[in-house]
Amino acid sequence: MSQKEKIGGRAYKNGVRLMNSSFSVKAYYDENGKLQVKLSSVKRFKYYKLIKKIPILRGIVSLLMAIWMFLKEGINNPKKYWAILLILLLDLLYIFIPGSESQVTNNILNLIYFGFPVLLLLLFRKTISEVLKYHGAEHKVVHYYENDCQGDIQSYSRLHKRCGSNIVFYYLLITCTVGLFVYIPLNPLLLELLFLGIAYELIRYTPEQLLFLPYLFQRLVTKEPEERHIRAAKAALELLR
Repeated sequence: MSQKEKIGGRAYKNGVRLMNSSFSVKAYYDENGKLQVKLSSVKRFKYYKLIKKIPILRGIVSLLMAIWMFLKEGINNPKKYWAILLILLLDLLYIFIPGSESQVTNNILNLIYFGFPVLLLLLFRKTISEVLKYHGAEHKVVHYYENDCQGDIQSYSRLHKRCGSNIVFYYLLITCTVGLFVYIPLNPLLLELLFLGIAYELIRYTPEQLLFLPYLFQRLVTKEPEERHIRAAKAALELLR
């Protein structure tokens, strides 16, 4: 693999996944606490390289592919990912089910939609804390890789410019400004995709001096990892390289 090739990742409650354009490596601790590392190939559709050159569209396609990869993993193991699958189902219902004429019904639906994720946060605090630490470890290892694997991994920042949370930050910013004050005659779902595509471009071209803005949000979704979290992320990187 070329040292110039970009890599990305994903955090789990028991490990991390690192990916490049050809391979994906998941390093995780099994039920016995033993570190396991698995390599798999990454399949891209025919016109992926061409689409990656088209602004906005490349962001939409990249995000949809990431969601699709997660859905495949979740559907194959629904007992493990039931909570996130349920949140995605609620998202779809919220988008496609028309609003009720009854204000009481709408209030109940909104309470379920916004209250369920909060309930999950309270119920699974320890699990979420582990995910955030693996998320931080993933970022540190990517920084380590981008700096030619020099120095101590733990010394690198847990924040990274290409983190998906930065896209979420810009998406929320666009939605709360343009979406509320400018009328765009598009289907709501297409409008959401457009905002995500714009957010993807914004984070690509945000100068270093302004990164502190999305990093304020990213600090909420990462934690400083411990030695075991770093060990898993490094194991994934070593096989991917």
